Amino acid sequence: MSPQPTLATTTTPATGPNPSYYQTAPVSQESIQRTEVLLHLYAYQHTQGKPNANQTVIVDPKLPACFGALAANDWTIYDGTCTNANLVAHAQGLHIGAGMTKENWFICFNMVFVDRRFMGSSFKVMGDFRGNEGEWAIVGGTGEFAYAQGVITFNKTWSAQANVRELHVRALCLSFSKAPETPCSRTPRESSVTKIGPWGKISGEFLDVPTTPQRLECVTIRHGVVIDSLAFSFVDQAGGQHNVGPWGGPCGDNKDTIKLGPSEIVTEVSGTIGVFGAANVEYNAITSLTITTNVRTYGPFGEPQCTRFSVPVQDKSSIVGFFVCARKYVEALGVYVCPPISN
Repeated sequence: MSPQPTLATTTTPATGPNPSYYQTAPVSQESIQRTEVLLHLYAYQHTQGKPNANQTVIVDPKLPACFGALAANDWTIYDGTCTNANLVAHAQGLHIGAGMTKENWFICFNMVFVDRRFMGSSFKVMGDFRGNEGEWAIVGGTGEFAYAQGVITFNKTWSAQANVRELHVRALCLSFSKAPETPCSRTPRESSVTKIGPWGKISGEFLDVPTTPQRLECVTIRHGVVIDSLAFSFVDQAGGQHNVGPWGGPCGDNKDTIKLGPSEIVTEVSGTIGVFGAANVEYNAITSLTITTNVRTYGPFGEPQCTRFSVPVQDKSSIVGFFVCARKYVEALGVYVCPPISN
């Protein structure tokens, strides 16, 4: 009996207008921003049965070389190996024995950041850890690390309680300019607020606003020989009001509050950076701060030193918010600049 002929089939693409949820746009080089991210971290693996265990075996078929064994991991990632190192992220995922004759573990995990600077961002990582050294691929990311591609190189060491892997992260992240709004959108277009700085020593805790600011309303500065803390209130781009801070410590003999008038805008922030000694400890800090508006100049607050910085704005733009690095004092300061709002 002869075989039946095979009938050729074709698929005709659908025709007609695109659905309302679908939109395309050409991508130019000008619309893409590339950022290289370099991180130096330490991952701690506490195996099952040890104190502070952060992984557990789900499946164990008892085969040679741990083939087919499956474990869930929530390894902790710190910025150092000393006892006061800061928790930066978690490596949350799975690793499975993938070698039949020689032990080899395939791993896939999310590097979920929990520190304030990168809160809500993550890397998507996969690879293996057969030996004491190796590489893992970064195949994606979210938040500040969106569209990430890169490599994590690791070198395994040991401590009394854990397997420690020194991590060197190198990733390329992409950001795209905001897509044009569709005619049916009723969401107001955000103005292009620019983040400038910071000036000072990048140390301590990174503190930032919860949403993009639109207008600065009030600034409170606590100061003595340095700027001890900074607090302010602003209106966001949706019209919501936010009170931020105080960022820094509770010291400082003086406290000054600047309440801006309805048409008053900040046109320049300037100050000085220096070294301040307290209780036999030296701190790098913002030692003085001056705020200039289209109406008057406020300050200087604190005590000026020799290393100066200045952030003037142009073309009727205004400073609408701040971000800082701070511990007991304000150690570094940056600003948000907003262009004039067109009605």
